[in-house]
Amino acid sequence: MTKRHALGHILAAIPPGVARRVRLAQRGRYLTVLCYHRILERPPDFPFDDELVSASPAQFEDELRFIERHWRVINFRMLREHLERDGRFPDRSLIITFDDGYIDNCEVAFPLLRKHGLPAVMFVAAGYMGERRLFWWDRLAYIAKTAKRRSASIDEPLRLKIDLDSFHEAQDAARRLIGTAKTLPESDKELFIKRLAAAFEVEIDEGAFAMTMRWDQLREMDAQGIEIGAHSISHPIFSNIDPGLLEREVSQSKALIERELGREVITFGAPGRGRIPAEAKERFEKTLRGLIESSGYSFSTMYQWGLVYERDFDPFAIRRIGIERYDSAPVFRAKLSFPELMPY
Repeated sequence: MTKRHALGHILAAIPPGVARRVRLAQRGRYLTVLCYHRILERPPDFPFDDELVSASPAQFEDELRFIERHWRVINFRMLREHLERDGRFPDRSLIITFDDGYIDNCEVAFPLLRKHGLPAVMFVAAGYMGERRLFWWDRLAYIAKTAKRRSASIDEPLRLKIDLDSFHEAQDAARRLIGTAKTLPESDKELFIKRLAAAFEVEIDEGAFAMTMRWDQLREMDAQGIEIGAHSISHPIFSNIDPGLLEREVSQSKALIERELGREVITFGAPGRGRIPAEAKERFEKTLRGLIESSGYSFSTMYQWGLVYERDFDPFAIRRIGIERYDSAPVFRAKLSFPELMPY
């Protein structure tokens, strides 16, 4: 057992109600927001990014059972209504969010949410909905996991030699490639993927994969209490694109979803940024926040860990707690009650 799991077992022994009372006394009322990506059973030959699988169906349902016993589950629409009416967070409030718009969010997660009568928020990359396309990180994972060659080199957009046999698992190689891509401008990132596919002799037939939800599925979920939020158009690495494209990714994703659903989109789920220095990060986040506000959103999540406190609530810098498939039940429970002690 790792130190993290040992700590999780210790903290999970503290009843959520006790932890909540202590926190309320120290810092006041707060909101818990969870971040999931995919819910599915991974086959042994899973060719895509394992890091995006947050839980198996059974694991997810166990987590929902725990949540519904101890929290009041809402979405951002409900939060806005409560704030407008009472000026306060609902007591024991928790929001379940999903990023990207994978089809298993509808086919696996949604039936379980409906079974337990729980709302949620699904942040979708609007340009991918109903399209047979792979997200850029899944293309890189696919290259690492289906490569016909074990070693290859590329010369552009950067010099790189990768020996797949030097990694413990193919997912480790995928993680290395994804991390490298996060350092590149958008045009170079696409060239990087193209050159790697050719070097490792991998053909990616994106039309063979139905990876994301369709608009009719989103409409059905919207009608049954699932809030649909924006998560960009094409999910580029936000800090690595020019300001004009950044503005379009923020504003047009809202417009496209509103046109398809016939309902106002009030929440933006900001995608993760690339690897940038602290000064550049501060400038980027200020720019992004301004674009989100000017586009007419009421809330935005940022890629930051933790709880959201009422006393210093910033609707455009909402923190979340990432949920991972390797979280044991005690670690999951500890994350919800003591996220500052269970870092990402």
